[in-house]
Amino acid sequence: MVDRGARVTRNVALPDGWEPKVRAAVAAVRPDLAPGALRPLGAGFESVALLLEPNHPVEPNGPVEPNGPVDTDRLVDTDRGQSYVLRFPRGEDGAEGIACEARLLPELAGLLDVPVPRFAFTAPNPLGPGEFCCYPVVPGESLSEDDWHARGLLDEPAPVRQLAGLIEAIHSFPVKRARELGVPEVDPRAEFTEDLRLVRAEVVPLLPPDQARLLIAAYERYLADDGNFDGPPTLIHADISLDHLLITGTRISGLIDFGDAQIGDPDYDLCFLWPETNRAFVRRLQRERGRPFDARLEGKLRFWELADPATDVLHGIENDLPDVRDEGLTLLSTLLTADR
Repeated sequence: MVDRGARVTRNVALPDGWEPKVRAAVAAVRPDLAPGALRPLGAGFESVALLLEPNHPVEPNGPVEPNGPVDTDRLVDTDRGQSYVLRFPRGEDGAEGIACEARLLPELAGLLDVPVPRFAFTAPNPLGPGEFCCYPVVPGESLSEDDWHARGLLDEPAPVRQLAGLIEAIHSFPVKRARELGVPEVDPRAEFTEDLRLVRAEVVPLLPPDQARLLIAAYERYLADDGNFDGPPTLIHADISLDHLLITGTRISGLIDFGDAQIGDPDYDLCFLWPETNRAFVRRLQRERGRPFDARLEGKLRFWELADPATDVLHGIENDLPDVRDEGLTLLSTLLTADR
């Protein structure tokens, strides 16, 4: 199993003075929640998440007036015991993702058999562009790839069966309605053609010549095969990875992080599961879905496995993030060496 590096990190870097800004932004909408305990939860390229846990005084004195002053010593949370996730976009892409989730999830949630984020509110982002979101914690643990393997969850019958149902339900959402809700539509051929141009200019010079040739050849094979682009587009989550599947016991109890949702190639919803799990798991998943696991699908998944770290290298270069660039380059070199 190749170590792909963390798509989400627990090491959350927050700007100086973040806490009073966050509390003020929450208080403007839900003053009853503002005094709760705040702690970093995780971060990705596009957003940073905090956990908000309410205070519970020994001698409460009735509910807080919605527009009145907040006395933290006499606070009663209106949702006693409920913790919340606050997600703050880091850039314009993250802001657009949260805005899209706010429109899509209320309608999509009814099709899914497990809980997903249900936004309590969105409000102006005090740490960056757009709006941040607040939603009750979705039940379950977010486990690392290693934990999934160590606990034997890939071999349990429930997760693969549940995951198959989730993917099928997401893909069944009417594309026309997704467009009406402003879900972005991507053209994979156009996107990866542009990526190839950038890879030639920015990534190839960082690789040994033999690895560079393999990488360019992988892009060219994928782009030249019309069959890779024949299928009708569907709504896709576009970021189904093991850490986004919340676990309780041996069952999936939640699915999170719909910020990359788009209309695109339905096979792309397997692209992160492919390197995180194993070939047998993806084959079982396809069987549960009543879908083929054939040479074309495997070829697409192997290409996307290479394209993902190449994209990370580009992201690191564009945003002056040397750690992201170097981690992507190391993984890409490892994969290309194994491929050779």
